[in-house]
Amino acid sequence: MVSEAKTTPNKTISSFTTSLQCMDTLLWQHGKSDIYIMTSGIPDATGKVAAGTKEMLITAISRMSARSNAFRFVDFEPNPTSDVTALSALIGVQPNFVVPSYYIRGAVTQLDESVLSETQGAGLSLPWLDVGASRDQVVSVVSVDLNVGEVVTRQILPGMSASNSIAVIRSGVSGDAGGRIDKAGLSFNVAFNKSEGFHQAVRTLLDLSVVEALGKLTRVPYWQCLGLDQTNQTFRSQAREWFDTMPADEQVRFVQQVLTGTGYYDGPITGLYDTQTRDAAGRYQADNELIPSGRIDFDLYYSMLSKPGVLARAPGREGAIAGAGGKGIPVMPTDPDGQRRLDVFLNTDRGPLPQYKLGETLVVKAQPTVDAFLYCYYQDDDGSVSRVFPNRFQPDAFVNANQQVEIPPGYEKPFNIRLDSVGDNEAVACFASPQEVGLSLPDSMKLDDLKPIPKATLQTVTDAFNKIPGANIRTKRLNLRVVPDSSVSF
Repeated sequence: MVSEAKTTPNKTISSFTTSLQCMDTLLWQHGKSDIYIMTSGIPDATGKVAAGTKEMLITAISRMSARSNAFRFVDFEPNPTSDVTALSALIGVQPNFVVPSYYIRGAVTQLDESVLSETQGAGLSLPWLDVGASRDQVVSVVSVDLNVGEVVTRQILPGMSASNSIAVIRSGVSGDAGGRIDKAGLSFNVAFNKSEGFHQAVRTLLDLSVVEALGKLTRVPYWQCLGLDQTNQTFRSQAREWFDTMPADEQVRFVQQVLTGTGYYDGPITGLYDTQTRDAAGRYQADNELIPSGRIDFDLYYSMLSKPGVLARAPGREGAIAGAGGKGIPVMPTDPDGQRRLDVFLNTDRGPLPQYKLGETLVVKAQPTVDAFLYCYYQDDDGSVSRVFPNRFQPDAFVNANQQVEIPPGYEKPFNIRLDSVGDNEAVACFASPQEVGLSLPDSMKLDDLKPIPKATLQTVTDAFNKIPGANIRTKRLNLRVVPDSSVSF
């Protein structure tokens, strides 16, 4: 006789599932996308919790990337017995394969069982009756640690970590279990049913730790998704560190993006602190109970963290599901009348935050949101600037909306952009306009492609484009970091 199941399947959720969904929205609002990431697994260092922690981690990352497409998880599996590994080896490395920029490592680092045991009992004895009752409570502690590292250097990034513990309380009366997590002076109470326990506790810790670690990596106010107040001193200190380590031009660019999204600024996103930016910042400060000085300081930055600068994006426009069909579809900025706004997205074969070894070559990927004329320039380690698009192999500056252009093009590259100096001096800047503005540039810049432009810098090129009347230029800059080849060891 076969008996039927008496319960229906349930979707697996944890107490932080809504936090993951909140992070997805937050990352989308802050314009974070296409960050390639991997993990070698989250092993159980205690040997007592045999849980599928790697799959739990992948699920958490997927949930916080469903709309934003913020993270692309690269499933690198070195197991030679895996069917997928065997098939990948048969196919070989394809041109569109992207090496992850970051990896997550961690472990279930602690499991202390029965750290606290409590028994409560009572009895009543009468000549004709004995009655007794008891209740047992056993408290165990589970901890998970996560860290984020750079794939190229194999260096763990300082501060990009999460370490959380949960106290699992088991009761002998009902057989149920609960948990308590302390963080930032507040406590999260979570509940498990009687069939769960340690494994569900690990899932809960992983969800929380992913929110924390990747929130720090992307520098978004992740604490909002944990229900914590913006004035919490722990997270205010975290934001202060972000602001102090952010280059001045990135501070200005962040402020310009927020001012654009909130309607205070309608100029180009240049990273230059000009009069228009100062006046817009002053109006924002006056409306948000800040000193209306127009200066870009920490108070302005911290206020803007909760008001990301891409709120003008079309509602409901979602990126492609990570891993399905390769490249994601960027969310398109729109004007107030609903028309798509001109912008240009920059990426590389190493993702949007690239790091290379000395001597490696660069592939830039540029994509305008509307039909546009595109111009890209490369600055090498000594400051020399060359036009890399359009070029003799890609002579047409016109690019259709959402068409991605690779520089250099093709599988067999007709030229290479080789990174020959350690440091962070090299960069790429692209300029998009609805008009053919190349002919309006100064004669000193109308030189052959792929050759240094005398006395030019990326700043002078930017200024030249911005001076073209009525050009409606959109500018994006991508900074490159090059590390010594000897820093990587496999």
